Amino acid sequence: MSRMLGWVAWPRPHPECAAARPGLGRAPAYLAAALLLSLIRTPAPAADAGATVNVTPAGVTLLYPTASPPSAPASAAVPATGVSDVPAATATATAASDSDQLLPGDLLHMDVYDNPDLTIELRVPNNGAMVFPLIGPLSGIKGMTCDGLSHLIAQLLEAKYLTSALVTISIKEYGPRRIYVMGGVAKPGAFDLSPSLNATAARAIGEAGGLVDDADRSNIVVLRTDSAGQSLSLPVTLGNTGADIRDVTLRPNDLIIVSRLDRVYITGRVKNPGSVLSNLPNLTIARALSLVGGFDTFARSSGVHLLRPGQPIRLVDVDAIMAGQSEDLPLLPGDMLIVPARRY
Repeated sequence: MSRMLGWVAWPRPHPECAAARPGLGRAPAYLAAALLLSLIRTPAPAADAGATVNVTPAGVTLLYPTASPPSAPASAAVPATGVSDVPAATATATAASDSDQLLPGDLLHMDVYDNPDLTIELRVPNNGAMVFPLIGPLSGIKGMTCDGLSHLIAQLLEAKYLTSALVTISIKEYGPRRIYVMGGVAKPGAFDLSPSLNATAARAIGEAGGLVDDADRSNIVVLRTDSAGQSLSLPVTLGNTGADIRDVTLRPNDLIIVSRLDRVYITGRVKNPGSVLSNLPNLTIARALSLVGGFDTFARSSGVHLLRPGQPIRLVDVDAIMAGQSEDLPLLPGDMLIVPARRY
């Protein structure tokens, strides 16, 4: 009986029922379900186009072909110290095409908002290279505008040091800005050009004392060198009416050349030695002599020397011309008449 009760109370497990016991056969299934649930609840990071996804019990990781994370965008790269190294769009925006450009000798005041330690004053040197705090040397400053330089420095500061940079640059003191007037004016030379005034070639000629008598009003040019180093010739016409005037707005270092009309020179035994304009109508030897007052008391009128460039000296008998016995020769630009003294 005791054997029967013991057999009923403690039945031996059948081999086919071993898989039904928790903790043995079902454990692998529980582990797989838990791992799948953790993968569903954990968001995977955004994968780059060249990356592959690696799933492990610890989570999800991205494997890059170069074994390193993707590089920063090209726009975040710090430009080199030269202005020429700035991206093309920035270089175009900072190029100065008007007269308000930075020139050697200008004293600049730079202020960065909320960064008083970056407030400085610098003078533009002849080579156009300047050193700024944190940024270092910058070349090509000469010829830029204040707005263009402010934009460039803000970009360089934001690329590496500041989240947002508000840069203000102004000219505290202007360096010398000069123009030059040469040729047929009363007082040729160099003249200061005020940055606040709209100076023109006509005003500059007025500052130079105005045109002289033999100035060629139709042959005035402004010579200029642009930012690319090319020479420009800008014509200026100063007529007698407003419709005949063609003026040019000046920029620093402009050169104004006023051509002079060609002349005929008369010297020797005449009352008023000097020159006369060669463009006068029907300018002959007799008329040129009359324009300088004629012969003086000791002149030898029968032996006037005519000197013409590239030709031998020619003797002219003015007495025969006045008597109608010889031709009154027309004069050419650059001719010279020498009236000798008579012998006793």
